[in-house]
Amino acid sequence: MDKMLNYLAKFISLIFHPLLMSSIGLLFIFNSGTYLSYLPLDTKRALFILVFIGTFLIPICFLPFYIYLKLIDDIKIESRIKRFYPLFVTGILYLITYLFLRNFPVPFIRLFLLSSTVCVFVNAFASTGLKISSHLIGTGGLVGLVAGLLIRLNADVTGLLIISILISGSVGYSRLQLKAHSPFEVYGGFVVGLFVVCGILLIF
Repeated sequence: MDKMLNYLAKFISLIFHPLLMSSIGLLFIFNSGTYLSYLPLDTKRALFILVFIGTFLIPICFLPFYIYLKLIDDIKIESRIKRFYPLFVTGILYLITYLFLRNFPVPFIRLFLLSSTVCVFVNAFASTGLKISSHLIGTGGLVGLVAGLLIRLNADVTGLLIISILISGSVGYSRLQLKAHSPFEVYGGFVVGLFVVCGILLIF
């Protein structure tokens, strides 16, 4: 039974990988019932491709390079100290993606990418002193995004809120089941993601 739970936890951790959260968040925005849901299909496609490549595909492609340089031991990057350089480079890639988004008239989406970028840098610099869950920063940011849609754009996103909370709960359980993080690291990651994303979406 425990073996089956571990397989399930690994699967959940994989499909809700932190680097996928910006792309998933963009899909949430496109299905929020706001004016952003009615963007032309070509614009949505271009935005999604840009975000997917800049925040997932390119950062993932850097992993073998980090291993070759012995900056990390494996793709899990479980060592707190060894997280800094991959996270910092990922933050730069997120920032570049955000700058490319300035060519699109979508200020809310740009703010979301900016908040995601800040989350990555917070995680990077926090890793020099403590370890918090990147997975939960990502899912906490997803909940923060839905809260931003609700408060700032007055969107009816009850369904998305329930989905984002369920995702956060299942990912948090998975990280604890795999003993990848302590409860503090899981809750801390969620709080960071939630407040950074929601705060930036509401303040700026």
